[in-house]
Amino acid sequence: MTDTSPIRHPVIWLRNKFLAGLALVVPLVVTFWILRFVYEFLLGMSTPLLISMGSIYNQTVGPALQIDLTGETFLMLTRFVGFLVPVVVLVALGVMATNVLGVRVVSAMDKLLLRIPMISFIYKSLKQVIEAFRGFGDTRNFKRVVYVEYPSPGMKLVGFVTGQFMDEKTQKSMTMVFVPGALSPMTGLLIVAETHTLIDAPLTLEEAMKMVFSGGLIGPDSANAPLVRPVPKRVKGRKRGDEFAGLPQAEDYVEPEEVDETGMKGEERELAGAAAPQEKSSFLPWRKK
Repeated sequence: MTDTSPIRHPVIWLRNKFLAGLALVVPLVVTFWILRFVYEFLLGMSTPLLISMGSIYNQTVGPALQIDLTGETFLMLTRFVGFLVPVVVLVALGVMATNVLGVRVVSAMDKLLLRIPMISFIYKSLKQVIEAFRGFGDTRNFKRVVYVEYPSPGMKLVGFVTGQFMDEKTQKSMTMVFVPGALSPMTGLLIVAETHTLIDAPLTLEEAMKMVFSGGLIGPDSANAPLVRPVPKRVKGRKRGDEFAGLPQAEDYVEPEEVDETGMKGEERELAGAAAPQEKSSFLPWRKK
């Protein structure tokens, strides 16, 4: 009995283990980097204020009660309080913005900023983006995941329904679908399609976003792997290690044609007296003639 299992090359083994380790470390590193960025951002907002307050305090008290602004104790206190103060301030602003008086103040500030030519464009755009992320997954934003059949039958794009409206001219229900770009979901396409042409996808918002962010490397949690791992078909006379030699290119694929009992197909049946169809290559069965 001959061994048909693939050769375990040391380089391939090392590559697979390296990629497995990379897949484990990268999410942790990125998460740590984001948390550190947020911490340093909040700390940078309040550190100058704490130093100024310490200087004012030293000027109002005697030498015995003064604080060493360069000492380790003050620096540790600054790291803790400097992170805590911005969080408390942001929470307080959020509470103020949700009550009656705060809503009036925020509304007055909005009207003032929207009247300034250049600032109005930047302020309005940033506010819309932040509102979209703040309510991510809410019914006001992405409602469900759908498939958009494009660019040909059998091929589908993953999209998120963002809204619906009635076309006054055709009296048809239209659906707005955002199709994000893989690996860069901040960019994408906005498609307006008739509602009945869309296909509801059996995916949650979280599963669809994982697919988009990973470029398809992460599939749905409900997806099942093939029962049998596909193995390249071995051809007589081909040596081991040549399974992937001569991989097909995009231009090598052709639409399958029906073959009648005479062995003639497509244009050959239309052209009387045409030469008999050529035999297919056994080594590269997908290669066009």
